[in-house]
This record gives sequence, C-alpha cells and structure tokens, in this order.
Amino acid sequence: MVTANKRTQPQADEVLGTAVLRAAERMGLSRTDLTRVIGRDRSSISRSGVDPDSKSGELAKILIRCYRALAVMVDDNQEQIREWLATPNRHTGGVPEQQLQTVAGLVAVSEYLDAIRGKV
Repeated sequence: MVTANKRTQPQADEVLGTAVLRAAERMGLSRTDLTRVIGRDRSSISRSGVDPDSKSGELAKILIRCYRALAVMVDDNQEQIREWLATPNRHTGGVPEQQLQTVAGLVAVSEYLDAIRGKV
C-alpha cells in the first residue's frame, strides 16, 4: 500500500503572524512597539498567529504594507528603513516609528507611503 504525503496548507493566521513578526523585526520594532501597534505580544503571535479578520489582523496587515513600501523604496536596506522610521517627517506630522503605535498614526504613515509610491 502506497501512502501519499499530505502537505498541509498553512493557516491564514499562521502566515499573517509570521509575516508581521518578520516585518517588525526588519523595521527594528521592539516587543513593546509591536504590542502597541497591533495589540498582541510576540509570544502570543508566535503561538497562535493573527486572525486576518480581527482588529489586530487589520493592523498587522497595515504594518506589513508599511514595511513592504519602505523595503521597495530603499532596496530592503534595514539600516535605511530604521533611519526613515526614526527621522521626523513633516508630511506625516511626526516620527513614523512613534506614529506607528497609534491607529491614526499607522494609517497616516501607510497613506503617506502609498502616496509617494504613486498608489493614490
């Protein structure tokens, strides 16, 4: 009898959890920063992922979108991504790294990055 190896598809919450952890790491966000941004801590995300349809999931997707926009702009150079986040930005009205910690700030940074990439 031949048995087929069943390859299980990763669940959406696992994929989103892994993606947001990687994005936060590449952006230089601390555990505390990530908790403030999406309302979940790293260990909770590692254990159970992030439900894409939850509030945390929506915020995680926006954070990932910010990371991806920055990565494209600076050829995924971590140092430049972190420098951009730490530098006051007159267009977003603050320091992006700090702005990411509120919903309004996260959306403002995301909209700005979309606009400068020509998506708006």
